Amino acid sequence: MSVGLILVSHSADLARGSAELARQMAPSVVIAPAGGTDDGGIGTSFDLINEAIAKADTGDGAVLLYDLGSAVLTAEMAVEFLDPEAAARIRIVDAPLVEGAVSAAVTAEGGGDVDQVAASARSAGGPSGDGPEPDIEASVSARSAGDSVPAPDARDQVVKATVSVVNPLGLHARPVAALIRALTGWDVQVTIGRPGEPPVHLRAVLRVVGLALRGGDTVEVIASGPDAPDAAAIVTALISGGFGETVDRPRRLAPAAMGAAPARMGNAGTLRPVGGPAIVNSVLRATPGAPGLAMGPLVRLDRAPRQLTGDDAAAGGDHDPATERDRLDGAIAAAAQKLSAGNQFEVAHAILLTDPELRSAADAELDAGGSAAAAWWSSVGSTADALAADVDELVAARAVDVREAGAAVLAELGVVVDRIPSRLQGAVVFADDLGPGEVPVLLERGAVGVVLSRSSTTAHAVIVARGLGLPMILRAGDEIGRLPAGTELVLDGDRGTVRVSPDADQAADIRRRITEMTDAAQARTQAAHGPVHLADGRQILVVANIGSLADARAAVASGADGVGLLRTELLVLDRDTYPDEDVQTADLTAIFDVLGDRPIVVRVLDAGGDKPVTALDLDPQHNGFLGVRGLRYLLAHPDLLQTQLRAICRASVGHRVSVMAPMVSVAAEVVAFRAAVEQAVVSLGESGVPFQAPDEIGVMIEVPAAALAADEICAVSDFVSIGSNDLTSYTMAADRTETGVADLLDPSATAIQRLLDQLCGFAVASGTPVAVCGEIAGMPEHALGLVARGVHELSVAPVRIPLIKELLRTQG
Repeated sequence: MSVGLILVSHSADLARGSAELARQMAPSVVIAPAGGTDDGGIGTSFDLINEAIAKADTGDGAVLLYDLGSAVLTAEMAVEFLDPEAAARIRIVDAPLVEGAVSAAVTAEGGGDVDQVAASARSAGGPSGDGPEPDIEASVSARSAGDSVPAPDARDQVVKATVSVVNPLGLHARPVAALIRALTGWDVQVTIGRPGEPPVHLRAVLRVVGLALRGGDTVEVIASGPDAPDAAAIVTALISGGFGETVDRPRRLAPAAMGAAPARMGNAGTLRPVGGPAIVNSVLRATPGAPGLAMGPLVRLDRAPRQLTGDDAAAGGDHDPATERDRLDGAIAAAAQKLSAGNQFEVAHAILLTDPELRSAADAELDAGGSAAAAWWSSVGSTADALAADVDELVAARAVDVREAGAAVLAELGVVVDRIPSRLQGAVVFADDLGPGEVPVLLERGAVGVVLSRSSTTAHAVIVARGLGLPMILRAGDEIGRLPAGTELVLDGDRGTVRVSPDADQAADIRRRITEMTDAAQARTQAAHGPVHLADGRQILVVANIGSLADARAAVASGADGVGLLRTELLVLDRDTYPDEDVQTADLTAIFDVLGDRPIVVRVLDAGGDKPVTALDLDPQHNGFLGVRGLRYLLAHPDLLQTQLRAICRASVGHRVSVMAPMVSVAAEVVAFRAAVEQAVVSLGESGVPFQAPDEIGVMIEVPAAALAADEICAVSDFVSIGSNDLTSYTMAADRTETGVADLLDPSATAIQRLLDQLCGFAVASGTPVAVCGEIAGMPEHALGLVARGVHELSVAPVRIPLIKELLRTQG
């Protein structure tokens, strides 16, 4: 058992969203939302609060948080009606609802008692201004309906320790989060700083990052409270251990050697001069970011406005502070929930939104009658400007993340900030910096290259640009931005150079080189539209992994022989409401029509693990990597499985479609899946709607149990497809979302290679077709070995298809 949480709000959506966000941090904690009135209106309900208390208090007590002052009256009344023993276990805490819920949930997850959880919730308000840090443990404001419980004395003990930072990147966001998690449940307050300088509270993530503590620096840790000695030892041990990051020789880069990366949006405040490279003989030499060659006219991206305009975004006025706080908290919770289900950069942005200081900085403007959007954007702008002005590259680079995360909250409030022109056909774009979400937008709107005045090689936008093939150079200073719009630029992302206004001969040579590179890529792609036959006469299908209509179009354009993995969970991942049969049929039909008569393998919903589905009530632990996920979840929810199978069959008319189940461990699950397919086919026949039964029924082999019993699996399957990503993860006992064990996720490992040998041997011996749809299929160093084992189909990302086909033709 653990301490539970009750979240009381005038808005049902705000209560549910805050609870969902908190569950991301604490999957085993019971978090009961009690939002709105009994009939779904705005207000509070005695009955709903009473039910939430009964659910949350499993014997260890519960902490109740509320959004507005009037909610506490209803909450106190509900507690008064409990029996004295139960009432004594409830703490009603005055704290920010969203931040308090997240902080309290983390403490409860770590085993903290009810008073420690209450203290953690109260401390989430965070310090404000430049004054001294408040004594968080001693300033807990809690009400108990039973005997009063005094707040713990945070000054029982004070322990100071110094330690050297070992990992070169120092205390950036991930290590700070690791320190916070390590202290979960401890009765202690911890501050961090340089010796002799003002410390900051460990929970203020952005302020700790802003200290720019790097490898070789000395850190002073101050712990106060009953658990201070142990907590100080834990923190110093983690820091000296390097957090599992590369710990070659600690190295501190001098500030003069670093460039600062100001924010990409809303950066209208005064910033220090950038300086940087100069244009010499029409060439500027900077830092390579993403490879490639591009030429086009200069287009400057304006900074988004620091102050928003429009009625909803007006600063100051007669907005009701309580209402606007409610709107802002709801938007933060909604944005964080959506971001937490996205890619690695979006998940990082979701974590930023939990920083209590980012939220509390908006309070002054809200109190003055400002709108939620204006107050929030002002807070985001000032926070990002402070980060961007830092001389430390890694600190400055976080400014762009703060702004992009902040823009997600604005979108939930109905305010969209978009500084990218709708048409950029053939342009080279200049900007101070970019957010990772802006890079694909630039490509979609026609940009051919990017020059950034700042940024860093590890910035998220740069990583995305490399993956999408958008040439980019970094740390180019302001010189390019001062050129007239439309100036012709030549960008070489491999060398990190920009040539300004090339003469006719130079321009002609660049066009020739770009044309040659484009022609070579097109020739490879054109050749990919034909089949692949090996020297022994076998045909190898090179098919695509897709998850959207856009992916289907890319697969066709890249010469895919078909689709080996249609990830249907990606069609529903971010939807607030789970789509019904008609909607799923329409979505699949659109994709199937693009693919025409190519063979298609549809994987039924693979929910759970690292694939949270917003519309489903998934628990990170119960539905985690080793829990009820994939086919296990569908067999436990046959209505979902039947709806999806019926939709697949209805959309399959006129196409070559097979179905495949994920996360299979034993042959009995395959039998159950086949029975479910048969049931869907029979029900469609009885309903009289047009449909087509699947051509074949197969399964994914992605857990060692299935690989080792592949002979039994093959006996009841029409085909098998190896999911090498999960197979490697499960075999090596390494979570592929945890960077600390990334080195173990090597498909070349002896254990993986032996599993592949045995698995393919079983499949070939039984005459069962075997495919591979994991990342290993698109790796040239592994593709030939898979084919040699008898694999008949390699399913890869569309962009890899021409390369793999060329490899098989020339070396297979």
